[in-house]
Amino acid sequence: MRIFGRAMFALPVAGALLAAGLAACGGGSGTQSDRQAGQASQGVAVGEPAPSLALGDFITRAREASCNETRNRLYLIDGKQVLWDHAGYCADASYEQVLYGDKPDTVLCTHGDTFAGPRTTCQDGAARTLFETIIQNLDKPDLGLGGTHKVERVSFLPTAGTRIPFERVAKDSFSGVTGKKYVVIKDEASWGRLWSEHVAGRTPAPTLPAVDFANKMLVGVFAGESGSGCHTIAIPRVTAGTTTIKVEVDERELQTFDVCPAVVTHAMQVVAIERSDIPVEFVAASANEVPFKTISQTSQSKVEEARTVVVKDADAWSLLWRYHAPDQPVPPVDFSTTMVVGVFMGYTNPCYSTSIAKITRDAGKITVQKVDRHPPPGVMCAMIMTSPAHLVAIERSDLPVEFATEVVQGQ
Repeated sequence: MRIFGRAMFALPVAGALLAAGLAACGGGSGTQSDRQAGQASQGVAVGEPAPSLALGDFITRAREASCNETRNRLYLIDGKQVLWDHAGYCADASYEQVLYGDKPDTVLCTHGDTFAGPRTTCQDGAARTLFETIIQNLDKPDLGLGGTHKVERVSFLPTAGTRIPFERVAKDSFSGVTGKKYVVIKDEASWGRLWSEHVAGRTPAPTLPAVDFANKMLVGVFAGESGSGCHTIAIPRVTAGTTTIKVEVDERELQTFDVCPAVVTHAMQVVAIERSDIPVEFVAASANEVPFKTISQTSQSKVEEARTVVVKDADAWSLLWRYHAPDQPVPPVDFSTTMVVGVFMGYTNPCYSTSIAKITRDAGKITVQKVDRHPPPGVMCAMIMTSPAHLVAIERSDLPVEFATEVVQGQ
């Protein structure tokens, strides 16, 4: 966490998940097979046989490192080199790729973000050409190396309890899927079949959302039929368990209406997470909701950097407000009973926004669920600068505060 005056700027802790996924709903294994916890499997491209490399130390380093909240992947190359690709919310070194030899202390090349800009160095000049090819092809299952190299993804879980980031793909109250079910999908054909069932009877049918199944998989929850217009189902968070990926399911009757309309609904939500071989477990959401009151929600904050905040005293609040809205009076807050949490997206354009959607208390901590909305691919955005922010007041607590991010694209 960063300190701003006496306010704490808590970096988001959406945990990062790695590697390739559990097939469900008819899902296949995709084009890339994976390597789980160092056990051999077939790679996407077959090269010369190579002795197996012990991966335990690499996995430990990847699990314990910082700046891995949004991406944390390991690849075994030809059985003798390891690529570590990770990214997170650090102000400096927010992303990095490292090519190792057969041990974590044998660094061949590095590429990463610095305050001075991206930087690439190679201690082993012979590895530079291969490394530069990899850097340009991180989104490809074979890292751009083709059939002359064997590339295997290494599946592993982050530390138990780590939040796994996810992106909303679809959410609807009137799905064509009329039965209750939970699904895990990792190939295009299975996704197409499920989507056809979901949009059955609609004219025109909504377009199938694109998913990069080389790097992502889908988890979805369908509530089945309900006679209440207030019935909903959602995935509030995804976390790493000790041996499984835990997908929380929050199914409830919304309390936002005095009278719920008597209409038949079929609520659903599908989200994308990092592809993995780790088994997926759907569990009931156990967190208690924390009520909150909006103090400020704007697209014109003067805070220039993306950050999250927790403020517990008047001096820090005054200082933060002078940065956020210098032309407005400081809103009164009783910090003996209340504290402020907030999210800032930093400078962007009108196609992007951020907001606090939900706050929960569970397992000795408070979780602030923020939703970042991004435009769909190909959308032209106005060339003006915005700076979205949302500040809310909640009951004062000494529990640690975590921020989890859900990305919503094109909605």
